[in-house]
Amino acid sequence: MTYINFDHLADRFQDQIYGSTKGRIRQAVINASYLKVLPELDSGSGLRVLDAGGGLGQMSKWLLELGHQVDYFDVSQEMLNRTEQLLSEQTASGQWQGMQASILEYEPRHAMDLVVVHAVLEWLEQPQLALERAVAWLKPGGVLGLMVYNRHMLVMRNLMRGTLKKVKADQLGGDGQGLTPINPLDPTAVRGWLEAAGLEVALQAGVRTFSDLTEPVVLSWYEEADIIEMELELCEQAPYRDLGRYVLFLAHKPL
Repeated sequence: MTYINFDHLADRFQDQIYGSTKGRIRQAVINASYLKVLPELDSGSGLRVLDAGGGLGQMSKWLLELGHQVDYFDVSQEMLNRTEQLLSEQTASGQWQGMQASILEYEPRHAMDLVVVHAVLEWLEQPQLALERAVAWLKPGGVLGLMVYNRHMLVMRNLMRGTLKKVKADQLGGDGQGLTPINPLDPTAVRGWLEAAGLEVALQAGVRTFSDLTEPVVLSWYEEADIIEMELELCEQAPYRDLGRYVLFLAHKPL
């Protein structure tokens, strides 16, 4: 199975995804969703967490600040280097441990209370196989946090931008050189994979349900806090959740 290495995209991820209003909306919805399903995250309970394909370390940083022990890996050495710099204090203390690996190769040191897999599966040719590996890393009673790039949003965006031919030809995936993933996913299919793997879905939320469909000039009329407030209000409601740029699932592994 092949995968995309993001060494050449680190700057674009940092500037266009994380260091922007889009990134702050994304993180606000993610954080609220995790705390809803796992209120113990905010109780200093010291969970064992795996940040799988953790990119520039935003989830690692948040979980470390909440007092948890985090293992991290990413296929990109550049992403790992930048995350090590960001989390140098926690690295020195042993609270955070990182390594370079793909989700197809990684083997955890122990079973996890929480496994975070954000924006990884859509960059793989066989995403369901990687999902099954992540489920196996959970201890009974643990939670998988899975976020995937939403095929429905990509179809809608192409139709709105005049590229109907791409939709008709089913040419939605990127070429691996930019930020559009090679294999955008249908959230209904992903939910089916989770259930087939024996997990119980506790929450499904759209991430950026309307703001990515709004013209930039219109979005500029709004305060960022109001955009985030409305995104949080709509994120779990159908049909809005199914139009998010990403769809987030939080699912329990039965005891």
